[in-house]
Amino acid sequence: MSQTTGTDTEKYDRQLRLWGEEGQARLEKSSICLLNGTATGAETLKNLVLPGIGAFTIVDNQKVAESDLGNNFFVERQSLGQNRSKVVCELLRELNDRVKGSSVEEDPIHLINTNISFFKDFNLVIANRIPEEPLLTLSQYLYENNIALVVVNSYGFIGYLRLSVPEHQVIESKPDTPMDDLRISEPFKELEDYANSINLESLNSQQHSHIAYVLLLIKFFNAWKSTHGGKLPETRPEKEEFKKFFISKSRNYKDELNFNEGVTNLLKAFQPSRVPSDVDQILKDPKTSELTENSDDFWVLAAALKSFVEEHKKLPLHGNVPDMTADTLGFIKLQNIYQDKANEDLSDLTGRVESILSKIGKDTIPQEYIKKFCKNARFLHLARYRSLNEERTQPRTQVITGELEQPDNLMVFYIVLRAVDKFFTLYNRYPGFNDEDIDSDQSLLKNIVNQLLSELQIPTDLVKDDYVNEFTRYGASELHNIASLMGGITSQEIIKLITHQYIPLNNTYIFNGINSTGANWKL
Repeated sequence: MSQTTGTDTEKYDRQLRLWGEEGQARLEKSSICLLNGTATGAETLKNLVLPGIGAFTIVDNQKVAESDLGNNFFVERQSLGQNRSKVVCELLRELNDRVKGSSVEEDPIHLINTNISFFKDFNLVIANRIPEEPLLTLSQYLYENNIALVVVNSYGFIGYLRLSVPEHQVIESKPDTPMDDLRISEPFKELEDYANSINLESLNSQQHSHIAYVLLLIKFFNAWKSTHGGKLPETRPEKEEFKKFFISKSRNYKDELNFNEGVTNLLKAFQPSRVPSDVDQILKDPKTSELTENSDDFWVLAAALKSFVEEHKKLPLHGNVPDMTADTLGFIKLQNIYQDKANEDLSDLTGRVESILSKIGKDTIPQEYIKKFCKNARFLHLARYRSLNEERTQPRTQVITGELEQPDNLMVFYIVLRAVDKFFTLYNRYPGFNDEDIDSDQSLLKNIVNQLLSELQIPTDLVKDDYVNEFTRYGASELHNIASLMGGITSQEIIKLITHQYIPLNNTYIFNGINSTGANWKL
C-alpha cells in the first residue's frame, strides 16, 4: 500500500487521525461514478472530493434548470441550459486539485442498457434517481463483478440509502469501547511468573500502592483458587466474597489507587478470553477451508487464524496495556511482557500463513498486513449484502410487515418510495410532478402502493392514504437540507466501504426529515 506524501499529511491531517495512511491511500486509489448530478448526488461527491478520493465521473445528460438553482450548490445561474454533469464536475474539482474529475454527457439509463461494461473499472457506483428496471440491471452487473453499489435519493423530506456489495471485509472495525485483552483470569506463563515473583509483604507502603492491579488480581486469583478447588469465583456471592478478600489485602484501600482500579475492573477480569461471535462466524466460514491461489488475502489469514485458535483456544494477544497506577519500571516491564507475547503470537500466525501460501501456491502476503490482521483479530467483521434483485425476488416480508404494524414506522416510506419508482416506470414521470395532475396522481400512486403490498402479501391498510398524498405533493422535489444530510450520511458509508475501516450499515437506511428520525434494516 502506497504511503501518502508530506503534502497529503498536511492537507489531510484531521482525517489521517481517523483512518491512517493506509486508509488515505485506499481513498486516493479509488475511482467513483455518480449517476445524475442532482443536489443529493453533488452533496455526496462533495464529501468524497474534500477528503481526497482518486477520481470521479459524473454521468448525466440533463441541462441545468431553474429547479437546480434552488437546491444544488454546485450549479450557477450562468450555467442555465448547460449540461449538468459538466457544470457540477467543474465546481467539484475546484474543492480539491488533487482529485481527478470527468463528466459524461449521456443518459445514465441509456448507458446502462447499451454499454454496461462502462462501469467495470470503477470501485464504486452511486446511483441517484435511477428508475427501478435499469437500476436492477446495473445492480446485477455490479454485484457479479464485486463492485459496490450505493443507491441514494432524497424525495421531499425523506431520504433513502441502500448499500449493495457481495462481501465486505473489515479488519479495523474500531469499536468505540473495546475491552482490554489482559488475560487476567487466564494468564500466560510469563505474565503469571512475573505476578508470582512479587513479594507484597516485603514492600513498603509506597511500593505496595504502585503494583499494577493486573498483577494484584492474578496473585489473588491464584490464592483464591488454592482454597476453592482450582476454580475462579463463578457465582455472584463468590464474586462478592472475592471482592472483599481482594480489598482486605490492601493496606489502606481508600488511598491505594491500584486496589481501587482492581475492584473497578473486577467484572472484566472475571471474563475468560473468548472468540467474539463476529470472528467465530468468519472462522467457521467455508471460505477458510476452500482456499486456492486466487483466494483473497483476508481468507488466507482467516484460515491461519482458525488454525491458531484451534490449537491455542484463544485469539492472538493484542499486546496493548492501558494506563494504570504503577511505578515506571514495573509498568515498562509489564508492557514488555505483553508485547513479547503479542510478538510471539504474531510469529506463530505468520508461520501458519506461510504454510498455507506454500500449499496453495499463492504469492506472499505483506508482513504489515499480517501484523494488522493479527493485532485486530478480536475486531474482524464480515458483511454479506443482499443484492437489490434478491430484495425484489425474495422480499423479507415478515420484517416489513412487523415494522409496518407499528404506528407511523419509517418502513412506510420504503413502501411508498418503491411505489414511486413503479409509478415512474409506468408513466415516465414522478407523481405530482405537474401541479394539474396532483389529484389524479394520488389515486394512481395509491393503486400502485396497494398492488405492491398485495404482491408482498401485506395488508393494504398498513399504509395510510396520508403518506401517499404527501409523496404526491412532494412532486419529486429535492430539498437542499435533506440532500445535504443524505450526502453526508452516504459519503460516510462510502468511506467505510473504500477504506475497509469501521463497520458500514447493512443495508437500507431511511431518514425522515419531518421529525429528524432514521432507521436501518436488512432488506
